[in-house]
Amino acid sequence: MTFDAEKVREIAAAQLAGDPEGGAALCVVVGGVEVLNETWGLAGAETPYTADTLQIAQSMGKGVVGAVAALLISRGQLDPDARVASYWPEFGTPDKREITVSQLLSHQTGLLYLDDTMPLGLTADREKLAAALIAQAPAWEPGTKIGYSPQTFGNYADFLFERASGTGFAGLLQDITGALGTEMYVGLPVGQRHRAARVLGAPGGAIAEPLMAVIEADPDSLFARIARNIPESLPDPMPAVNGEAICEAFMPAANMFASARDFAHLYGALNTALSGEPSPLWSREAVERATTEIVHGTDVVLSQETAFALAFQKPSTTYPLGRSPRAFGHGGAGGSLAMADPDAGFALCWMATRYGSEVFDRRQAAVLNAVYSALN
Repeated sequence: MTFDAEKVREIAAAQLAGDPEGGAALCVVVGGVEVLNETWGLAGAETPYTADTLQIAQSMGKGVVGAVAALLISRGQLDPDARVASYWPEFGTPDKREITVSQLLSHQTGLLYLDDTMPLGLTADREKLAAALIAQAPAWEPGTKIGYSPQTFGNYADFLFERASGTGFAGLLQDITGALGTEMYVGLPVGQRHRAARVLGAPGGAIAEPLMAVIEADPDSLFARIARNIPESLPDPMPAVNGEAICEAFMPAANMFASARDFAHLYGALNTALSGEPSPLWSREAVERATTEIVHGTDVVLSQETAFALAFQKPSTTYPLGRSPRAFGHGGAGGSLAMADPDAGFALCWMATRYGSEVFDRRQAAVLNAVYSALN
């Protein structure tokens, strides 16, 4: 298989046209081999975006949650069909005792927020956070609806993984990055913060006014409760996304920092495992289990079609992240994308500092289509 890297490079670079402040990175892995790793534009006011830049991945971290779940399935430490409470007994309150691992990791539980909110500082206090997560009641009868959980999702997974394996998400992530020679952080250590890209608001100004309008119009809606869940994100989330507190927080589903190369090689390695080649981390069966669609339908939070495997997004009309039904991955707020298509044999990660204005924007679509077109 050949790959027209120059064609993809030109299309990716064009996504920054007219945005002198923006920056982006793209890495593509084909058949386990890195065929493109490029950066463009700025990571800061006067700082070029380089291969050394780390960017907040936001919801792309949920795909890493899926990779960790597959790791534990491979090790025989996690059964997707088991009840969460069988690993984490305290979780099994009367309204949550029947929730399965599969339901928890595919956004079917109604565990979307904390009633008393989840300030960034709370996420670094494991004892208090665990108690709050345990006490939280589901927003609906688990297993009866799909509803995207953007913030608490990774923290529930973290405690589940710790109870199932004896090691929390951070330690399991180190197992993966150590084996792959990659670099990923939940939050960002002080010594690495000079490498962080700053994230920019969507074209046309801040998103604060429309966000607050939605909250004020129906303050009891699921969307409004989620939007209020992290108080620091209001009235405008951009200062919080670029602030020190986000670097101190621990939210595997929302504040991972990494490069496009790190994500592309993670998905490339998952593709390799799916092909049946030996992997130090995953069995083929475990990755197949983790990346097979579990639920598909209208999301009651987003009011759009969504589809999920174990933490991974699957292709849907809202998020067409691949042309094959076996494609899997996850997007990140603002317009980033990490995914793999095992049938086409590639994995990619596109990260952009400038927020887009759509769930799956023209930049993601252009880059993804360019990669498909470049494969021969």
